[in-house]
Amino acid sequence: MNRICIGILNLTPHWASLLDTIGVRYESINFDQPLSSCYSCLIVNQTPNPDQIHSINQYLTHSGSILITKNVAVSHFQGTKINNGISSTIPPVYSNKVAAFTNGTGLIIRWDSNPDQEFANSDYARKRFYFRPMMHPDEIVNTVDKNALMLTLDRILSKLHFHRSLPYIKKWHSPSEKPVFGFRIDSDFGTQHSIQSLYEVSRKFEIPFTWFLHVKAHEEWLSVFREFEDQELALHGYEHGTSDSYEHIYNNIERGYQKMVDAGIDPKGFCVPYGIWNEALGDVLLKFKFEYSSEFTLGYDALPFQPIHKNELHPTLQIPIHPICTGSLNRRSADESEMIEYFEMVLNDKMKSRQPVFFYHHPMQRGISMWEKVFAKVRESELQPITFIEYAQFWRKRNDALIEANYDAENRVLTMDSSNNSLFIQIAFNSEKYRLMPASKTNKPLHSVSEFDWINPDFPSNDEQQELQKGRLNLIKTSLFDWRNRKSL
Repeated sequence: MNRICIGILNLTPHWASLLDTIGVRYESINFDQPLSSCYSCLIVNQTPNPDQIHSINQYLTHSGSILITKNVAVSHFQGTKINNGISSTIPPVYSNKVAAFTNGTGLIIRWDSNPDQEFANSDYARKRFYFRPMMHPDEIVNTVDKNALMLTLDRILSKLHFHRSLPYIKKWHSPSEKPVFGFRIDSDFGTQHSIQSLYEVSRKFEIPFTWFLHVKAHEEWLSVFREFEDQELALHGYEHGTSDSYEHIYNNIERGYQKMVDAGIDPKGFCVPYGIWNEALGDVLLKFKFEYSSEFTLGYDALPFQPIHKNELHPTLQIPIHPICTGSLNRRSADESEMIEYFEMVLNDKMKSRQPVFFYHHPMQRGISMWEKVFAKVRESELQPITFIEYAQFWRKRNDALIEANYDAENRVLTMDSSNNSLFIQIAFNSEKYRLMPASKTNKPLHSVSEFDWINPDFPSNDEQQELQKGRLNLIKTSLFDWRNRKSL
């Protein structure tokens, strides 16, 4: 009997955040226990001591499988390099950093990176997103593609499980079999007419929006928002401005928050103007107890995660979105048909890989009729519309849930127990297919539950990446122009 649990040598908050986001069961390695039956694979993320090296090598001789990171030498485990096809299954940005080795019947995958440190990265720069030659929209986002990083780790961990003929099990990223769809409105300077027009679109397609309110712009008529049905109202600040001053950020959030409360609105979420996360913002958010925030300079196009702030887990959940809006495409002179083409391209890719979809819009930008086309496709699709607060509350329950799974390889019997029976569990025995099973039915026959193709999202190829890197001077100019026009608090 094999327990399905990942053992990690040095369990830091950084690794906890990354593994929680993926949804796997993990714990610190207990070398007093038999490694082969207690752990389905190991993560060796710091140099082991001599006794630990001996135990891990013993584990490898019994067909064990381990991931080692950049700061750990392969020579500790007498690995011989092999080609097992791992690099072909992961995003191009990391494919040349991953290599496989063998130690007898054991498998070693070395990732020439420290993924936990990359995951905690909060640096940002202007980046292009692939569309058409000369029409690639751009935005200031985190310098690490955290979705690519998570998918790389996900694929590595699955490969390590399959090597041992064990199932790869993790918590599904949606409250149902359907992936979620969320739509965010940053209400920057919106008029009553523009706001009402968007609300009517929401009601027409029965897709609830999450409205991040620029409070000063609507100060005299905040009560209008309170009358909205089936919508979420969150905070975007009183002034639409940015700062790295704790005092200025605090005052801007406090004033906007209090105005909303005075109008009978209780915001549970926040997103900072211009999407710029910094250390001062992290400090301020500790004072307000928002359930989530959403800043694409911390992460974009990825699953929700807990940020790392001063080497600790930040309690404010981060919900990433796709960072391109109609304004981004308008700067590239895209017409409405081209905007529809772009967002349908992103939507189709995310639906194909069954990932969450989160788009956003500003009321004073063009594109309402364009969004109607996109929403019509969403309603026809296998997507579950959801507000940000609903997703955040689901995600916290997901993080808190424990899945205890054991697999009898000889008789091919999987038994599972979940502390939250409302979740769905993702189970895979190979790299091609996976099944989704309600936790309440975890010991039912696997053939009785839904099966899906395991497909990675599309990432730009190396040639496409080179095209995106052309004309870097223009990106710098755009960033300077953006910075000059950015209001400071």
